[in-house]
Amino acid sequence: MDGFLQFFWAMVDATQAALIGLNAIPVIVLALLVGAAQTGKGVYSLKALLALIPGIAIAALWPKIYGMGAIWPDVTQLEPEIQIVVQFILAWVIIRVLWSLKASAMNARRFAKEA
Repeated sequence: MDGFLQFFWAMVDATQAALIGLNAIPVIVLALLVGAAQTGKGVYSLKALLALIPGIAIAALWPKIYGMGAIWPDVTQLEPEIQIVVQFILAWVIIRVLWSLKASAMNARRFAKEA
């Protein structure tokens, strides 16, 4: 039981550290753009990847603006993996909500024309 508790607290600490260091702004902006540009219902996970991959690249290359080296996430560590999963889920939710809003607006316009 002691090993399980040790593992549990290590996971809690890693998750807390990952969330503290999370830079989700590029992913949020790209997810908003992808969600606003989508024309139909589709595979939201692929659209989330379309927002996630450039978002991570932007966050990694941002220090180059100031003359420093790129900071790529080390996917062999637990914290960057948690950050990537959280950003993917965030992008998926944003794209899904924007599609729901867009579909509701299209249905409202259709019903307004029929009335």
